[in-house]
Amino acid sequence: MKPIKFSIFGADGHTCQMPRIRDAMQNLGHILSEESPDLIFSNDPTGYPKAINLKKKFPKSYLILNFLDIPWHMPKVEQQTKLLVEHFLSKSDAITVISFKVKEDLSKFINKKIDVIYNPIKDVFFDENIKKDNAFLYVGRANDPIKRIKLLKEALLKTSNGVNEIIICGSENPGFGNYLNVVPDEKLNQLYNSSKYLFLPSRAEGLGLTMIEAMICGTLPIACSDNKTSKEFLPEDFICEPNPQSMFDKIEELNKEYKVKRNLALKYGKKYKIQFDKTSIVNNILKVFNSR
Repeated sequence: MKPIKFSIFGADGHTCQMPRIRDAMQNLGHILSEESPDLIFSNDPTGYPKAINLKKKFPKSYLILNFLDIPWHMPKVEQQTKLLVEHFLSKSDAITVISFKVKEDLSKFINKKIDVIYNPIKDVFFDENIKKDNAFLYVGRANDPIKRIKLLKEALLKTSNGVNEIIICGSENPGFGNYLNVVPDEKLNQLYNSSKYLFLPSRAEGLGLTMIEAMICGTLPIACSDNKTSKEFLPEDFICEPNPQSMFDKIEELNKEYKVKRNLALKYGKKYKIQFDKTSIVNNILKVFNSR
């Protein structure tokens, strides 16, 4: 494919997806430009207005709007989603979403083709030289009710000292464990590799990249059965019921066969390392662009 000019919009920061997508596009030889771009891509609604305005300026540009999720627990979410559809998504040339669960949700609001393109993982990798000297890890925002950090805390209270020893990384401090705030990617890779378990107690996730990144590094994720996205990517071995006792029981169960289950995680992780690589994700975006 010959180089194209592209514009990209959306949340741009260390914990966001946009920098990885932009870097992969440029690594493939494509040119970042807002002057008559061939492709305009917005990774989330924060970038939709700028993307739409650029499309108005250059009507021949191909506009792809990516949609992350519908937070059903939020007030007036249906009204807000309808507004996004009316003012932005209906005016795009193509719509992408980050999981089949999100595709199912968004299809209730718009009758238009929707392509599933996962968001890219961080550049994490399995390092067999790093010892598993940490039991528990949580990565992500902690204080959003949908994340159910209280469920995790109550499960860890049933362990010997897990509620104090768990390492927590992210922009929000839940008030227990060893809170490290947001950490650099190199440190995160070390934490994934050195931890036995990664928890994703959320009731819902658009994708849940931490469970993917954990398996790549040989760490066992534990997610809840009412999180439909977890079932899209995890074997039943790593899924518990959404209550503290079931989560504790899952830890005990996995401890008994840890080596076998770790090999299972690595098997999935090997596949996901390729599937969720930023270059693979960008190539999927370009497939949508080339299908125009």
